[in-house]
Amino acid sequence: MKKFKRIIASLLCCAFVFVFAAAPVFALTFPDVENDATVSWAKSAINNMTDKGYIKGYEDGTFKPQQAISKIEALLLMSRIMGVDESDYAMSVDWANAEYETTVTAINSQYPDELSYLMYLNVLDLTDLRSYASSANANTSLLRWQAAYLMVKLAGRDKDAQELEIKDTSIYSDFDKIPAEAQKYVVYARNANLMNGMGKDDNGSDYFSPDTTLTRAQMAVLLDRMITLLERTATLGTVEKIDYKTGAITVATTDGRSEGCETDSNSVIKFEGKDASLDDIAEGDEIMITFTTGSPRLVEAIAGVSTTKVYGIINNLSSANGRQQIVIKDAEDDSKTATYTIAANCTYTVRGTKAGFNDLKVGNNVEMVLTGDQVTSVTVNEKETSASGLFDGIESGNNSNDSYIILYDEQTGDTNEYALSTGNIKITRNGEIANLRDLTKDDRVSLTLTNGKVTAVSATSETSDYVGTIKEIILSDKPEITIEIDGSLRTFSMSTATKVKVNDVAGTIYDLRPGNSASIVADGNVLASIESSSSGSYGKTAVSGKVQSINTTLKVISVLNQSGGTDTIYYDSSTTFLKSDGKSASVKDIKTGNSLNVTGSDSTGYFVATIIIID
Repeated sequence: MKKFKRIIASLLCCAFVFVFAAAPVFALTFPDVENDATVSWAKSAINNMTDKGYIKGYEDGTFKPQQAISKIEALLLMSRIMGVDESDYAMSVDWANAEYETTVTAINSQYPDELSYLMYLNVLDLTDLRSYASSANANTSLLRWQAAYLMVKLAGRDKDAQELEIKDTSIYSDFDKIPAEAQKYVVYARNANLMNGMGKDDNGSDYFSPDTTLTRAQMAVLLDRMITLLERTATLGTVEKIDYKTGAITVATTDGRSEGCETDSNSVIKFEGKDASLDDIAEGDEIMITFTTGSPRLVEAIAGVSTTKVYGIINNLSSANGRQQIVIKDAEDDSKTATYTIAANCTYTVRGTKAGFNDLKVGNNVEMVLTGDQVTSVTVNEKETSASGLFDGIESGNNSNDSYIILYDEQTGDTNEYALSTGNIKITRNGEIANLRDLTKDDRVSLTLTNGKVTAVSATSETSDYVGTIKEIILSDKPEITIEIDGSLRTFSMSTATKVKVNDVAGTIYDLRPGNSASIVADGNVLASIESSSSGSYGKTAVSGKVQSINTTLKVISVLNQSGGTDTIYYDSSTTFLKSDGKSASVKDIKTGNSLNVTGSDSTGYFVATIIIID
């Protein structure tokens, strides 16, 4: 059956307001803008920002275009162009205050709405809040490099900027004067046309002038340009479909359309105002997606009417006083029954044909959809049906005897769960008899369902060959090995069936060493086999240093050598332990911090001690 999230309805007695309109404003002009020819270049931007209600002047009716803009003024403008004063975002602002107001007011108590909202959007973090809104910094002038940093974060491209590789520092002649922490943001802002340089210097080269302050007129022009570049829009409606692997969301909009988008690592996702992931959002939830620069910037969802599916055998049908009910029993336990009320708009399908309530019969095998607490769809199936998908795991139900197999549907992007029979289930994998624990993530699985419960599982896997270098070995009840393959790290699980060879000799996971080369056969994400050979240079005969750690199970000691590096020493039953005075010792005498002088050999690719002297 399809896996639908069971989500408790929001405690907030509200829903998204699906009207995207700004509050009415009236055209306003400032005499010190209209009558000052030196700021004519900014007049249009100032008027645009004023008409949209984003810019406000001073109490004396002036704008003061030549005055340096303060950090807090810049933040207030940024919050406005992201909708802090718009009715459509009233709920978002309320959520932001609930989450961040205590933090914000401890630093700046004058503007809780604006600053909380910027934190909610991930435009500001706590460090930014202190740097730009604290009493010590709020009223200081905003510098150009700081403006570039804030514009990139306002555009929602913070992670992209952090991952940027700067290949050319000659783009600005004064690049070295830009603070190191802001250089990637300045370059990203330039590449994205969010913010450019100040023109040419005396040598004809572009320069940025990072420590120049911005005037209120310049900030108005910058933010007016940002409004155009951001192209902030919103899609509102109900989640129609969601692909948890690709991040794609399809929305049934309030005006009857179907719109799709794909979230990315820059998308801020909230569920009822709290930080969330796509896994917290389900089909049927109400959603508002705010786009900037063409990408989903803010995804906000609240629980819609819960939808579930139920399988079973019809035990009884009743219709009285206009109220129809259906009693379902478990296919394998007659004592488990439940009674459901049929919704007035319920649809019926009997073996592929449209039908009605009167076509249902006691003993029918049915699949029912519940919307809220009423049945909105009844489908009568054959006794035996089938399903398929990629294996995603096994999950226990609320009842200790209930278990489900979870499959991912590549075509629809849905994750579905199917109840497992409590009787014998025939399970094969790659044509051989298997157990549920033998199934591996992303195995291709075909199910046979009898009366809605899984009675047979047929799984196949695809094996792949790789060559790489062992980077990490995790020893636990579920051991894992991380291998570098073509410059990328991949982590594989090991099972009791994994075949291990080291230097062509059969071994175990304990014989593998980080740094050794490895040829592997992977069955999905599980190693079917691994053959390892040493890849380092040979010839080391002595090691010395201070003990960092010792693992008596693996018989391995880690020491910090005189060069500041780490050497790994292995010992075995033939290793001799001595104290510095020549007296006999044992591994039990070695403690963290002891100095060791060790002789041995690395001819096998890892250093094995012959004699360990404990100072």
